[in-house]
Amino acid sequence: MNDNPHQPCPYVDCGSSDAFNWHNDGYGYCHSCGESYPSKTKLSTYDWVEHRYPVKRRVNVMDIEVSGMTFDGIRSIDPEVCKLYGIQIQTDKDDNPIRYAYKYPHTVKYRDYNDKSKSWIKDKGVGMNELFGPEFNQGSSHRIYITEGEFDAASLYQILRQKFPVKSLPSASIGEKFIKNNFNYLNAFKEVIYAGELDEAGRRAAERIYESLPEKFYYVPMSKYKDANEFLEADDIEPLYWAAQKPQRYSPENFFCSDEEVEQAILTESPYDYIPTGHSGLDDKIRGVVKGGLTFIKAPRGTGKTEVVRYFETGLLKNPSTRIALLHMEEMKSTTYRAMATYHLGVNVRTKDDAKENRISEEDVIKAAKDATEGERTVVFEMRSHDDPLKLLEYTRLAATVYGAEYIFVDHVQRLAYLSQSGVDGATSVLTSLGARMAQLSKELNIGVVFISQVNDDGRTKYASSLEEEAIICIKIERDIESEDEIVQNTTTFIVDKNRPFAKLGYAGTVYYNPDTTILTEEVVIGREEAA
Repeated sequence: MNDNPHQPCPYVDCGSSDAFNWHNDGYGYCHSCGESYPSKTKLSTYDWVEHRYPVKRRVNVMDIEVSGMTFDGIRSIDPEVCKLYGIQIQTDKDDNPIRYAYKYPHTVKYRDYNDKSKSWIKDKGVGMNELFGPEFNQGSSHRIYITEGEFDAASLYQILRQKFPVKSLPSASIGEKFIKNNFNYLNAFKEVIYAGELDEAGRRAAERIYESLPEKFYYVPMSKYKDANEFLEADDIEPLYWAAQKPQRYSPENFFCSDEEVEQAILTESPYDYIPTGHSGLDDKIRGVVKGGLTFIKAPRGTGKTEVVRYFETGLLKNPSTRIALLHMEEMKSTTYRAMATYHLGVNVRTKDDAKENRISEEDVIKAAKDATEGERTVVFEMRSHDDPLKLLEYTRLAATVYGAEYIFVDHVQRLAYLSQSGVDGATSVLTSLGARMAQLSKELNIGVVFISQVNDDGRTKYASSLEEEAIICIKIERDIESEDEIVQNTTTFIVDKNRPFAKLGYAGTVYYNPDTTILTEEVVIGREEAA
């Protein structure tokens, strides 16, 4: 079986870009929406699904007549152990094995003998919310072991020389009903020990049990093989036997307390990675656009926020390996591309007339735009009119995980607020939720997210004060657009008023807007007397 995780979910109402696990055998599972594929009930799939995930049609083992059964020859498990656990091979009239059967307290679960996937069917009427295994008395031992599969439960019981109770989960996808049904039974033991593979699905199951019994929950580290049955079939049981005797206290994924975890964090995590903006004043203060958090740029209306952002975007692309994603909500894609071509050429080609006036052909504009965006290094995306503002979270994950974007620029957040269509209070609430979740997402994916925002006349951020609070860096831009001095009028000043990573605040230099080239460049501040 060739498990292939991190693929798009086939179901439209999920839309996850990386949570689906396809086994290439006619079976898959989405860890985002929790749905299996194929499904008898979910019909709304994308057009491409049947081509990407072709379903292997299997014989329905429930339709085959069963003539006999045996407890012998099952995955190296002793027949008496299989009999104790109610695991059997059922055969047809010619004694050919056709399916496995696992006896649960109130149902029987079946699996095709020749199907190596984890797909199964059961008798009708009863849900799978019970532990699998013999009726070990509550409190008959100070500990009980829990596996993720029926074969593994019987295998571990045999490996442990039949001295401890071992039961199996019905599947890794256990819910609240399962926990409620089994809590009293498990709570009767002093130690509840998980002995399954701690992959993504296994860890979710383990954490479900851990949350209900945190003081009693332990796990068995797997070494050479992923589960108990693999140890047994390899005839290499001693490592698992001794590991099971000394289980380790379970720590959820978001808790870290060991020396190994200290070392791993320092060796693998780079706090506040950044790419320089190319502007010396800003880079002296903030070093660059930072990953793992939000950068917030704010300014009054009409001060050239979008152009400042463009200055940052083109600056980051000077790093040959950097990938960025751009959401400019007030301009067409062609406007974005022509502006980037302008920066690349050093000549204004923002419209066809500008290009013509500067004797630049449209072919050269296109080439310059392609050169400026570096092909797949720049992703431009849009928010659609029917999109909820929180859809930006999904688009950000998609840009980062599928397109490899390390920095996401959003211009500007008030346009997101208008999408909410729920008035001022609703817009504020939506952006509050967006800020908290985007801050966490940027940390999870180790990307930098740059939000651009308008401020009111009183300097307060419109609708989005919570976004500013979530940011680790805030940059205020100022420009005196009413000055009679042309140089002053076209000079933008940077003020860093929040800098959690590097602590440097205050004046961070200027950029000058050249009306002829329509390009921002870093300029040494010229005194008015000299300018005159």
